[in-house]
Amino acid sequence: MFEDNLSIRETKKVQKNRNAVLVTIFLLFIVTLPQILLGVIVIPGVLQGVRPGPEEIAKHMSADAYILSVLYGTILASILFYLFARKYLNRNNASLGLKSNDKLKNYIKGAIIGLIMMTSVFLQLKIYDQAQISLNYKNVSPAIFFVFLIGWMLQGFSEELMCRSILMNYFAAYNGVKSAIISNSLIFAIMHIGNPGFGLLAFINLFLMGVIFSLLFYISDDIFMPAAAHTFWNFSQANIYGISVSGLSQTSTNLIKSKLVGNSYLTGGVFGVEASFLTLWIEVMVVIIFINAAKKKSKEEASKFALENN
Repeated sequence: MFEDNLSIRETKKVQKNRNAVLVTIFLLFIVTLPQILLGVIVIPGVLQGVRPGPEEIAKHMSADAYILSVLYGTILASILFYLFARKYLNRNNASLGLKSNDKLKNYIKGAIIGLIMMTSVFLQLKIYDQAQISLNYKNVSPAIFFVFLIGWMLQGFSEELMCRSILMNYFAAYNGVKSAIISNSLIFAIMHIGNPGFGLLAFINLFLMGVIFSLLFYISDDIFMPAAAHTFWNFSQANIYGISVSGLSQTSTNLIKSKLVGNSYLTGGVFGVEASFLTLWIEVMVVIIFINAAKKKSKEEASKFALENN
């Protein structure tokens, strides 16, 4: 059993009792809203019934323009998530993990974790001859590269604000930390179900990635740590190593070009390495490490709570 940390205790104090199903459905609607608006803008005839899914939208835009539109569209989602949490759920910044005094330090730690994890996967692709790799940095505009970095930072923060800040602590306040980690991680995996190439292994890997981000949030009590890990996992995957992220179109703005050519169980096929066994075993190891760290954090929280109530 994991003891409540500060943000969960604060959630219990201030959160209004709302229907969990309705809360989840509304948050998932907010996730899709930027894509719906993008579809209306770029797809002729969308208002007459054309479904604005990722593949359909991508047909009408270059890969880089499409990905950047998706990334920067999360600004709208983040604003709506925050307003929903503050106004409808009566949550405050402390309950959302936004009050840490160590935001920069935690962000750097999270970024390093995300980079190390993706680099571990990339090196396995190289070692097992599952990818044809070539350098591409001379063809990359530094300005566009930076624009992508900011975009991934916005996207990583947005999804963590929804899944960890809002949903994880929402569930933890009523059903405990372990249940909350499982519940929000399942929702995180389900969010990607419409992406090209999504399958069982992608679902398992995304669930485990959700568990990793959840454990980081619990350990740090700061949403900026999992947001950074999320950001730099995706950014390094797409713009450093040139690998498709969650089945999305592959960007041309990457330092290394990687053509996945091996066994789909190792490369992840259309979905990319997030549907790979190479990713799975890395995630399992990281989950084990972070569970042990979370147990230590739980003991610290129990001692702190005991002192406060003596």
